Amino acid sequence: MATSYSIKAEPRELLGKQAKRLLRQGYVPGVVFRSSGESTPVQFEERVLSRVLQQAGRTHLIEVELNGERLNTLLREVDREPITARIRHVNLWAMAMDEPVEAEVPLVLEGESLAVKSGGVLIHSIEKLRVKCLPTQIPEAIHVSLEPLQNFGDSIHLRDLTIPAGVQVLDDPDLTIASVAAPKGIEQETAEETSSASE
Repeated sequence: MATSYSIKAEPRELLGKQAKRLLRQGYVPGVVFRSSGESTPVQFEERVLSRVLQQAGRTHLIEVELNGERLNTLLREVDREPITARIRHVNLWAMAMDEPVEAEVPLVLEGESLAVKSGGVLIHSIEKLRVKCLPTQIPEAIHVSLEPLQNFGDSIHLRDLTIPAGVQVLDDPDLTIASVAAPKGIEQETAEETSSASE
């Protein structure tokens, strides 16, 4: 993960319900948590924060400048308005760069599956993986090639993926990442054939 983003934070004096007043002034309340357990209430300029979060997501480092100190952080939680998606509150986690951290990394499906091109139904219910690595090694995404899915019933498991060096995946190696089910018509024909053969 080579890209990082920067944003300036200001100490926040309005706490609790009073923090809502910040939104009317164009600021978003937040908290920066440290590995020591210390937490610092802060506020960000809403326009800048929205842009940085859109670019950085949860896998890129966000350098927060606070009172002259620069903290390397990851986005941990963002609260948004249900309808407008406007940011209401953010939590950022500051960490030591030489200590492994846990993060969620999105899965990206790539390539073509012969089974899917033949009419099969792609089943893909896993969108993210939990990983542990140094902050600078968090992958932007883990890529999954669909080419091994040649026949109906084929599956790709977590153990089949190529994971970047230095990255430990915390999920079960037997986890099914993607599979291809036969079209309904073929499934029905197969079931009928099986039923006839058993009679």
